[in-house]
Amino acid sequence: MKSEIELIISDRISKVGIMSFAEYMELVLFHDEYGYYNNREVFGRNGDFITSPITSNLYGASISNEFIKLRDSMTDPVILEVGAGDGSLVISILEHLSMKKALPETYYIIETSKKLIDLQSENINKKIPELKNIVRWESDDEVVKINGLIICNELFDVLPTERFKIDNGKIFQLFVDYQDKFKLHWKNQTDRFTDIFKNLNIHNILLKYEKYESEVNLNYKLWADKINNILDKGVVFIVDYGYNAREYFLPDRDTGTLVCIHNHSANFNPLENIGMQDISTFVNFSHLASAFRDLKLDVSGYLEQSKFLINLGILDVFEEKSFNAEDKLIEMNKIKNLILSNAMGDVFKALVITKNYANSLLATREYNRKEIL
Repeated sequence: MKSEIELIISDRISKVGIMSFAEYMELVLFHDEYGYYNNREVFGRNGDFITSPITSNLYGASISNEFIKLRDSMTDPVILEVGAGDGSLVISILEHLSMKKALPETYYIIETSKKLIDLQSENINKKIPELKNIVRWESDDEVVKINGLIICNELFDVLPTERFKIDNGKIFQLFVDYQDKFKLHWKNQTDRFTDIFKNLNIHNILLKYEKYESEVNLNYKLWADKINNILDKGVVFIVDYGYNAREYFLPDRDTGTLVCIHNHSANFNPLENIGMQDISTFVNFSHLASAFRDLKLDVSGYLEQSKFLINLGILDVFEEKSFNAEDKLIEMNKIKNLILSNAMGDVFKALVITKNYANSLLATREYNRKEIL
């Protein structure tokens, strides 16, 4: 028996024909009622995965240090978070800024999931009730021309993406079909994807490959446009797991980067657990950086999460905290998860974008590798 989301998808296919993989991903993740982010517990040990802000509140406290520095060079800066998860990041940032007497007038959250808005609100009311009036939930077209800091933590990996295959000199696009059951369908789209590759693949990698599958995310440009329209002056932190283009399209990465997560376990079948598992792809930071450059924004930094957090002072924040011996050991292990290369430290990267802002940044003061994008 098909679930509600399966009925919706199969009915749509029967009416209009096969749907692109990006359309399928959009529905199974973000359908208002039956999409993954609206129908189950996603974050934490009872969900499917644990993000950096959940791992340690020192992650948010470290990011706060950049906002404190921004206050010295602009009047009344605000913070905007796109996709706030369970609210852990906003809570840790506002707690730290309150302690430092550097609170913003407003902390905006753009969130499409009603279930997650309710969860964020519940956790904010529970953890920082005295600061809840600072937080405002808005749609992306309601917040315009702010000055300050925009944070996108694990946003771009879940943006619906197209998948392609290069085979015998032709380029095929992945679609989803339904005939008694859901199945994947490859359609020759050589002309369309040849143009896409020429425009986006700045390192001229792909067209020489054979028997090669991967992804190209056309939603990067959409979100770069949205961020550009929102931000008048300030800084954008984009933190996610991913690679530059040369690493993204390595010859032996010939099945792409798509991964599904269900109950903390990974699989590679997007037609399993429909509407009940996360689907994501690693971020191509070269492609994403080019989307911002096309809009005349400055790509000011690209570095591993470990270096990003060290630049922002995570070790100093740790030393400032008061812990008993047991809690100190626990927090040290959490920091290790965030910064060690065999944990999150190197897999996660930070892309730093600036607009109308020429001042130096904490986040990029050392270890900046933007030249490899």
